[in-house]
Amino acid sequence: MGSVPVELRGDFEVCRRLTRSHYENFSVVSLFVPRHLRPHFYSVYAFCRGVDDLGDEFAGDRMAALDAYEEELRRAFAGEATTPAFRALQFTIATCNLPMEPFLRLIEANRRDQRKHTYDTWEDLRDYCRYSADPVGRLVLGIFGCLDDERARLSDATCTALQVANHMQDIDRDLALGRIYVPRADLEQFGATLDDIRARRATDGVRRCIALEVDRAQALFDEGRRLESLVPPRLARQLKLYRLGGEAILAAIRRQGYNPFAGRPVVSGKQKLRIALSVLAGGAKGEGGSA
Repeated sequence: MGSVPVELRGDFEVCRRLTRSHYENFSVVSLFVPRHLRPHFYSVYAFCRGVDDLGDEFAGDRMAALDAYEEELRRAFAGEATTPAFRALQFTIATCNLPMEPFLRLIEANRRDQRKHTYDTWEDLRDYCRYSADPVGRLVLGIFGCLDDERARLSDATCTALQVANHMQDIDRDLALGRIYVPRADLEQFGATLDDIRARRATDGVRRCIALEVDRAQALFDEGRRLESLVPPRLARQLKLYRLGGEAILAAIRRQGYNPFAGRPVVSGKQKLRIALSVLAGGAKGEGGSA
């Protein structure tokens, strides 16, 4: 962590350990991220992990906890952070000139999870993703110094695709939290209902609806792919890794016949290695973009 002041290295180490300790389909900070930027990935990931844990697992008043989290975020933007993870984030915010809005949107996504447990339409779900997923991509672009309107738009497509892929992968897990991220209107289009999901019935209508969402996610991956040619080569590889990982989740869902209750569709360690090696060997299409 040579780019981090000595007095903050312990704070960034807290963020690094948190990042390494959580399950992800692919490592959040791969070898494709330049070494001097990795601490900033750790601090942003620690923020994201922290707010999600409050929204999903906190045993007390989650809305009050999220309000307190926002207050600490605002202290970080004011240069007055008081906890290790936020002191690290404070340095990242100042170094990378990150805007506050993406962080606020991530907090708001978790507030929505306390108030709203189902989604009526595809557009409703996409709007949720604008808070729960898209801000992460914008923060990544900000860390690399290439956040602008066009690249943000393409990043949003990829991030929403990743979020939808994860929603379709985790239908059973989300049910345990009392949430369903399969749009009601899409289920009804195929003669299925939210009650089919709640009862874990993999009817033909449910499977056809999941197939629709998988196709939509793939279309968004296809749309966002152009971003890989518009960013620095190291970021292009990281983005390609995320995309191929998301597409591998979609492929796993297809292999299960779009049955969300036949076991969690996962990407095996061997598949992850094969994807990482393919990215390492082939780079990203159009590699050589500039910031």
